Amino acid sequence: MSTEDAKAYLSSREVPRLFECLMTGLMFHRPKDHIQYLIDCLEKVKTKSQAEITWNMFVEVRSTKTPLPPIDNGKRPPTRERPSTTETAIVTHTTNPLPPIGSNGLPNVPAIFIIGGPGSGKSSHAEQVAAKHPGWVSINLGQLLLAEIKNRSTDEKWKAVKDLVVNGELAPEEVTLELLHDILKHNTQAEGFIIQGFPRDMEQAKEFEKKISKVDAVLLLDCEENNLIDKFQRQDKSRNEKDISANTFARRIATFKEKTLPVLKYFDDAGKLFVVNGDKSEEEVQEELSYLFDTLISNLENGRIPTPPKGPRPTSTKMMARRLVTPPCTPPENSQHQTLKWPTVTYIPPPEIKVKDEGRLSHLPQAPVIFLAGGPGSGKGTQCAKVTARYHDIIHLSMGDILRKEITERGTVDDKWAMVTKLLREGDMAPVDITEELLINSMKQFPDARAFLVEGYPRDALQYENFNRNIGGHSYTILLDCDDQYLHARLVLRGDSGSERIDDNIPAIEKKLAFFAKHTLPLLKAIDDEHKLIVIDGDRDEAEVFYDIVKVIDYSLYGLQLDQEPNNKDLINVPVIFVLGGPGSGKGTQCANIVKKYGFTHLSSGDLLRDEVASGSERGKQLTEIMEKGDLVPLDIVLALMKDAMKVYAGVSKGFLIDGYPREKEQGIRFEQEVAPAKFVLCFNVSDETMTKRLKDRAQYSGRVDDNDETIKKRLKTFHDVTQPVIDLYNSNGKLKMIDAEGTTDEVFEMVDKVFEEEKIPPSKDCFGKVVFVVGGPGSGKGTQCDLIVQKYGYTHLSSGDLLRAEVQSGSERGKQLTEIMQKGELVSLDTVLQLLKEAMLKKVVSSKGFLIDGYPRELEQGVRFEQEICAPQFVLYFDVSDETMTKRLLGRAETSGRADDNAETIKQRLVTFHDVTTPVIDYYTKQQKVVQVSAEKGKDEVFAEVQKVFDEVEANEAALKSSKVIFVIGGPGSGKGTQCANIVKDYGFCHLSSGDLLRDEVKSGSERGKRLNAIMEKGDLVPLEEVLQLMKNAMVSNLTKTNCFLVDGYPRELEQGLKFEKEVAPCTNVLYFDVSDETMTSRLLERGKSSGRVDDNEVTIKKRLQTFHNQTKPVIDYYKRFGKVCQISAESGIDEVYLEVKKFMETKQW
Repeated sequence: MSTEDAKAYLSSREVPRLFECLMTGLMFHRPKDHIQYLIDCLEKVKTKSQAEITWNMFVEVRSTKTPLPPIDNGKRPPTRERPSTTETAIVTHTTNPLPPIGSNGLPNVPAIFIIGGPGSGKSSHAEQVAAKHPGWVSINLGQLLLAEIKNRSTDEKWKAVKDLVVNGELAPEEVTLELLHDILKHNTQAEGFIIQGFPRDMEQAKEFEKKISKVDAVLLLDCEENNLIDKFQRQDKSRNEKDISANTFARRIATFKEKTLPVLKYFDDAGKLFVVNGDKSEEEVQEELSYLFDTLISNLENGRIPTPPKGPRPTSTKMMARRLVTPPCTPPENSQHQTLKWPTVTYIPPPEIKVKDEGRLSHLPQAPVIFLAGGPGSGKGTQCAKVTARYHDIIHLSMGDILRKEITERGTVDDKWAMVTKLLREGDMAPVDITEELLINSMKQFPDARAFLVEGYPRDALQYENFNRNIGGHSYTILLDCDDQYLHARLVLRGDSGSERIDDNIPAIEKKLAFFAKHTLPLLKAIDDEHKLIVIDGDRDEAEVFYDIVKVIDYSLYGLQLDQEPNNKDLINVPVIFVLGGPGSGKGTQCANIVKKYGFTHLSSGDLLRDEVASGSERGKQLTEIMEKGDLVPLDIVLALMKDAMKVYAGVSKGFLIDGYPREKEQGIRFEQEVAPAKFVLCFNVSDETMTKRLKDRAQYSGRVDDNDETIKKRLKTFHDVTQPVIDLYNSNGKLKMIDAEGTTDEVFEMVDKVFEEEKIPPSKDCFGKVVFVVGGPGSGKGTQCDLIVQKYGYTHLSSGDLLRAEVQSGSERGKQLTEIMQKGELVSLDTVLQLLKEAMLKKVVSSKGFLIDGYPRELEQGVRFEQEICAPQFVLYFDVSDETMTKRLLGRAETSGRADDNAETIKQRLVTFHDVTTPVIDYYTKQQKVVQVSAEKGKDEVFAEVQKVFDEVEANEAALKSSKVIFVIGGPGSGKGTQCANIVKDYGFCHLSSGDLLRDEVKSGSERGKRLNAIMEKGDLVPLEEVLQLMKNAMVSNLTKTNCFLVDGYPRELEQGLKFEKEVAPCTNVLYFDVSDETMTSRLLERGKSSGRVDDNEVTIKKRLQTFHNQTKPVIDYYKRFGKVCQISAESGIDEVYLEVKKFMETKQW
């Protein structure tokens, strides 16, 4: 049976309605024997026609026709105090003498609630009852709220309250309670109060009883939901101007059903609920209400209605007797959520989208908007991060992150944002107007975006309609479709892991799950009906999901077919820069600087040709023949070499510098047509005189035969002849960036920096190199030691204090702001300090061998933020000195320094402060095994001798690692690489390293790092690459005394891992690739599964693992093949046969 056949079958037999009525009755009565209860209900259904089966048929009370409450919005947030309103919606009648005043300053008179669904007529009935009973006051809470909203229209908090109310949500409890409190307090002569429109949830009911008054009785106007809807639709047609939309009315119905059912049960259990049939004529309803009301107030005791005994209570004569069956068991008030519950939801039809998308509004950025949807825990954020890493001009807008950032910046001092904070913490949605405003503002920050990837929005039809109305231009939605149990498991792990997100708690997660099921999924069905929904299986490996997302984006934004694999697909979003300049213009030096600071890949057509010849490939042999004949290499071959090289680096490179290219117009035009467009062209402009002088100076030590006057003159003429047309071409299309390269290397690079800044190309996050935090108390001598380190090791010494003083002295706008802050005695913000440090480091990043960050971090947050926003330190150099020594040194300094703070009392306070704030810093980095402690009790030369040992050891280890021999061992699961590694270790004395084994060993060790890694893995997150590399580096350093040959098993799994290893640990000497067919690997793994007990040794999982392996490993193999480093060995045969091939390879090398 197909899906459509199943849907048709269920729909024709009204099965969803049957399930709804069964679940409603079950949740209402909560019987001890739920199985028998369902059997009894089904017996009753047999005698009914389909039309008689309604959602509430088993509730058995005319009164309580409410279905199973939706599990979304929860408690409403409290608000702050407000002045009493000047406009009220109350109806007062003849007054009587002042009644007794309660202990809380409010009248001690009866309070009766009249409750009914939206459109039940409770307002008019309440006023009529009050009119018949002099002294009774009718309070319409809804009108009170609207009046207050109108009076407070300029208040940000009340704008947010208005947004909630007009969209059918509940106003925060404190807002409603304060309104009620004020009205009751200003009507001290009332005989009693009839309150309608309140309470709407349990929180309101309990807070009313706790803070305002006892509740004497609750009158329910019970109406069929269909009748309420019909009445709304009739009124809607008769109105000239619509009061509320159909979506808002539906939301109010849903809120009433969800929130009011527990309230009615609560008061029914207390013997205070009385039901009137609200579906009768207005006259009949009023008659019943009046009779019931008169009966209730006929026997007041001490001015209040007595609480009824456990037995029959007064009711309408026309209702005969109460038809409420045994009430359900109520859970204890203080019960806590111990486990995460997935909501049971019947089929909900898609909402009607009445506000259609008519395209992007003209004043907003025009880039396409793509919604990325998925249940909580589906991995949306992870996939968005991967998308933006790949497509640099696609902007990721996460509504959750935007809201959390806004809350962090505004805090809870602002009433409006205090309310939003509580809404999010409890799993509720922020007001629609706020989310829409934030989204618009975020889009405006990126006017040149290629596309916007919007995550966590819209969550329901109302948000979608608002988007259509005020933004527009929704291109399509990608849904990460995940199994409920997958989401459940992910969220439980994340919620239990100590997440700092304010909405990562079990109750909030349950609400988000329920909201997604009841509101977002129906919306997605509506989007599907618009033919704008693309569904991707989200239960697979992260890389596989990302692969499918990439195919969708490539097709929609770049016109690539979903099944198309174009040769230049990976190059579409990687910036390409042509670099032009004559001989001696310094372009090679500047390219090296750009590579270091911006992470670009430097390619030269000449180098590529030479590498290809050296590789011995078929193409290399063909090139050798061409060049031996003295012929020019065809442009087609040059372009193919460049394209192949760029494809290898595309996944990990920040961009490409194509050095000395194009040399003529056709090369540039063909490159942009067949490979990738150039973002811009850097042209280093130098006079012939300067180039000639530089080349002659170079000739003194280069030994190059072409560095002589005659040859230089010819080379310069050739350069001008062939390059000028290229310059003219790119000048005409606005891509030419001319750099005056007459100055020094640093001066020229400053101009290059400005170009990259203008083009919005950020520096690489990996550009900072070695960073050392230098920590020590006042008088520890750390400043002196930093100067000595700079002199010997070429580091750059930075002090946050010096940077602040320099900025103030510069007279810049920021300097003036800092002056004002410091004159007020306030602390300079950490954001400013970090920005100054980052800017200073970026200025020196090209020329410096490393950075000494002096006196930093002074507190733990500074260190953590530095790691998050700049980079992690290589180690922390801690100068340990006793307080006595530091005090003695500072007092000695005072004799000559004239510093006011060099006195005994101030010194004592400074030392206490130092220890208080620094101890957590040292503890934190000690747990990461990054603290190097140096005793600084002795003289500066003796202390520096110890410092030299530290830096010399670091440099010696790095040099030893760089000269070591490293073999990456790659092979799919079941390829037998582990067995072959053991043989190599035995015969050749290699050290065998496996990242997985190193991680497991660290966790088993019980170290602080092991505990941290364990916490990461238990959450299901990937261990950061930096952690893995540090473990490998430590393991290699500890084995250097035994061997300098290493087998790195199962690594790298993707190209970025390999490149980072080579940059930060050691170069790769060779790659051993054990090549086995999928059939063989599957057969081996299934055989192993019979005895291993491993849960991932099954056919379905094996297939996924193999697919992931191929997707990730192919770029690695392709990359290292370019350098002739790959030894590919067929591992189809037995262990011994395979090892014979391994030995052949090993014997060709000197280990």
